[in-house]
Amino acid sequence: MLGLYKAVSEIISSCVARDGEIATKYANVRAMRTIKKEALRLVDTYVKHCEGEVAAVNENMVPPLLEAVLADYAQNVPPARDAEVLKTVNTITGALGSLMTDKIPIVFDSLFESTVNMINQDFTDYPEHRLAIYQLLQTINQKCFSALLNLPPQQFRFMVMSIMWGFKHTQRDVADVALTITQDMINNFNTCDRSISDVFFKAYFIELLNEVIVVLADNEHKSSFKPQYLVLARMIRLIDSNQITAPLFDTSVPENANMNNALFVRQSIANLLATAFANLSQRQIEVFVEGLFNFNDDLDKFRNHV
Repeated sequence: MLGLYKAVSEIISSCVARDGEIATKYANVRAMRTIKKEALRLVDTYVKHCEGEVAAVNENMVPPLLEAVLADYAQNVPPARDAEVLKTVNTITGALGSLMTDKIPIVFDSLFESTVNMINQDFTDYPEHRLAIYQLLQTINQKCFSALLNLPPQQFRFMVMSIMWGFKHTQRDVADVALTITQDMINNFNTCDRSISDVFFKAYFIELLNEVIVVLADNEHKSSFKPQYLVLARMIRLIDSNQITAPLFDTSVPENANMNNALFVRQSIANLLATAFANLSQRQIEVFVEGLFNFNDDLDKFRNHV
């Protein structure tokens, strides 16, 4: 089956190389892409029902499958990339869990950046790929979190930026998955060794917090209100309970001599709202920010306050 997959992939690639992207619309090329999709669906179905045979799947099926699929996906022109690749790798990662950890770097190199670059021009093109790449990232975050810690800094930042961009999708399922990834990632880092979590929170906490508040205050994203306030409550709770030990502010500035994280986050939120909403009085902003800290351990009150 993988031999057939490779064979039709080579024919499709040669057609595209000869005639350009228009070749993806040829009837024979579409038929060959159907063969590739059905092969992946067969693998997907098999892996979903392979309980008790996970080690054998990892040893015998996954290496040749990834070899056949990943490079082909990365090298293809965007219209010839099949979302089934992302879905199948997601299924395999979910089934194999930590056994996939050593393979995540090549998955990232082949799938993540190439897919994000396909979808980051707007919020509508390639809807299947759009949801599938975030679902794959969610599964990696849940099952193979340690692999994310080994990503090069530039690649890790690209991932975090992509997650924050995911908040802004008007496609609700994409925005919801991106927000869920954020909550999972924050929780995972909070249970890491402090030397690791401190670096993450110092680099990304305020940026993530600001982006969550931005989409929360935008009517176009009101359908994702629940995951938005849940992420916000979790982030405020970490600050309010002093679970984040690294200073999120610049300690070298003399004015910050008596600063702490709770005060700094309060000021950051207040400044963000004052800049965005000139119609709000300083007192209104103070009451809102105070409520975030007072109610973060009671989700019903926190939701109503927000």
